[in-house]
Order: sequence, then structure tokens, then C-alpha cells
Amino acid sequence: MSTEWITSAEAARRLGVSAATLYAYVSRGLLRSEGTEGRRERRYRADDVSRLKRRRDVGRKAESIAANALDFGTPVLESALTLIENGRLYYRGHDAVRLARSMSLEQVAQLLWECDDRPFAAKNLPAMSSALRAAWSAAPTLSIVDACLILLPAAARWDHPSWVEDRSAMLETGARILRLLTAAVTMQPVSPLPVHEQLAAAWKVPVELTPVLRAALVLSADHEFNASTFAARVVASTGANLHGSAIAGLAAINGPRHGGSTRRVADLVDTLKAATDLEAELARRPSEPIDLPGFGHPLYPDGDVRASLLLTLLHETLPHSAELAFADRLAAAVEARTGRKPNIDFATVTVERSLGLPKDSALALFLLGRTVGWIAHALEQAASGALIRPRARYIGPRPAI
Repeated sequence: MSTEWITSAEAARRLGVSAATLYAYVSRGLLRSEGTEGRRERRYRADDVSRLKRRRDVGRKAESIAANALDFGTPVLESALTLIENGRLYYRGHDAVRLARSMSLEQVAQLLWECDDRPFAAKNLPAMSSALRAAWSAAPTLSIVDACLILLPAAARWDHPSWVEDRSAMLETGARILRLLTAAVTMQPVSPLPVHEQLAAAWKVPVELTPVLRAALVLSADHEFNASTFAARVVASTGANLHGSAIAGLAAINGPRHGGSTRRVADLVDTLKAATDLEAELARRPSEPIDLPGFGHPLYPDGDVRASLLLTLLHETLPHSAELAFADRLAAAVEARTGRKPNIDFATVTVERSLGLPKDSALALFLLGRTVGWIAHALEQAASGALIRPRARYIGPRPAI
């Protein structure tokens, strides 16, 4: 029987996916491909494409997906960036926990953005226009997120290369955005130094503790379609530039059920530290997740691996920390009462307290790390060329006949 091979464009059309997703299917063994002599384009087995399409279509009823997809349910978009599976976190197939022990945020950006280090050249810094200088003067009076939110539009106004729909230009724009937001967090001049080094200098963290900052940034880089990333990706699908996507992510991260959860964790820790009897105080409190922020995560039933590494690093570098000792005691008491283990929000707040960092540093670490993920998703969405526009399942009153 003859074997039909089809072009990448035709394979992508039949499956309704991007070229990047085709490559991901090949790497996962779902599709077979071969090179075309004298051309760079690859061909794909038509029978593999048909089989994969049937597999994806089975059980895909639109109403079921609409009802369940947006609450830790069926994936709503395809992505080759991040996999959360069997309690593990992977960036493009690499264990994120292992990466966090050795790589900088910039190196993880190169992995997620699929680029080399050229976007992070020392000369690639935001231009300090008059609008950006004016916004900069107001930033110190604002919260971390609000400072970032006024700086980004000011930077975008005069960052003309950021509107060029060329991948090299977009990558350089992404690096400029990361450097600008790092400056906003530290209130220091824009710098080409790695983010963790800038934070360590601004926050006066000893060199032996900087690996903890680096790991917190790397572990915050991406987490598939969380609220802020989904917001950033929707904006990217409209054709907006990377500044627009980052602004959308920032607006979402400020909410108390997302990045702002670190503030709720900090308040909880303060309240429980002041209690004369920790276990009795916990017993008086409701044990629902909303009442005990920082514990449990739907995607990590056996414990958040990101939190586990950060707490391990703190034990390795600050074994005698009183703040860490209290965090251990609190975590053990909550787990005994609810069965829930610390998540990354609790871990980054513990990093903030144990290292003696400024208030809201936990949110700053999360924000800067996640900026890399927002940009990665915006790049992936731009490459797909699709507009994200779901339909609503109407549940209101029917029109009168």
C-alpha cells in the first residue's frame, strides 16, 4: 500500500494547529516526518495526521469543554512550552526543578523563547524617552505592580522596534521589557546584569544566598495557562506588541487569587506568628483553601515541587534561620490539619522573610519570573496567527417569541 506524505502547511491545516505544534507532535512520537530533498521543509505521514485528528476529536463535545475547560479542566489551547504531569514541572521537556539549581532566568528565557543569548546583549536596553523618565519619577510612590504598569506604556510609546513583527525584533523587545521591569522592582537604573544579580545588589543579599533568588525566579517563569498568562496570550492573539501582553499579565497578577496571594500569605504568617498557641489558632480558623492561602495546589496533589525546592535551598543555605523554623512549624501544623502542603506562594514568602528582603519581594520575584513566561506565550501565539475568541454558553433568559 502506498504511503501518502503531505506538506507541513497541509498537516497543520488538517489538525488546526501551528507549525510549532507539529514539531512538538513529532518530538512526542505522535507524527512521523521526513526531510524533502533540496528543501528545508519537512513532510508528514498523512495516515499519522488522520489518526491523531481522530484521537483528538473523540469525546470533544463543545458544551462539555465550555463548561469545564476554564477551571483547571480540559486544556483550552495547545502549547509546546510547559508540561505539568505526574506532579512534575517541565519547560520544553526539561525538569524545571533541575534547571532552577543551575540556570539563570535569562538562560531559561532562551530555552522558552527558543533563542540564543543575542537578545540579552549588554547594549539592548530600553531607551529613556521623556515619557519614560516622567513615569519613572512617579514610580517610587507606587506599589511594585503599579510602578510596572505605568512604566510599560511609557516605554512602548517610543520603543519603535517593538512594533516590528519580526522574530528577532520581538526577542530583543522581550529582553528590554524584562530589564525595564527589573529596574522598576529595584528602583535602580536599567542594567544588562542577570536579574538575580540586580535583585541581590538592590536588596543587599550576600552572594552565597543569591542561588535562592535565582531559583525562585526560574521556578516562577511559567505554569502553562494560569490567569495572567492566559490574559497575556489573549492580548497577543489580537496582534498587540509584547508590551501590551506584559501589561495584561501584570493587571491579572495583581489579583489576590493569583500573584497577590503572596500578600495574603504574608498576612496569615504575621497573624499566626503573633498567636500564643499556633495549633489552637489554626483550629479556630476555617480550613478551606481560601482561608489558608499558601497551601495546596490542584496540579500538585502530592505537594508543589517548586515550593519543595525553594524550602530545601533555604535549609541548605540558612539552616539556623528563625523565620525558616517558624515556616516549617506552620507547614507541619497545616498539613496535619488539612493534608495540604506548601505551595510556591508560601515558599516565596518564606524566602522573603528568611533573607530579610523588602516587603512584597515575594510578589516581585514571581512577577519578574513570570514575565519570561508571558513573553514566551506571546511569541508562541503570534507565531500561530490565531485569534483567541471563545464562544459563550448562554444561561440567561431566552428571548420572547
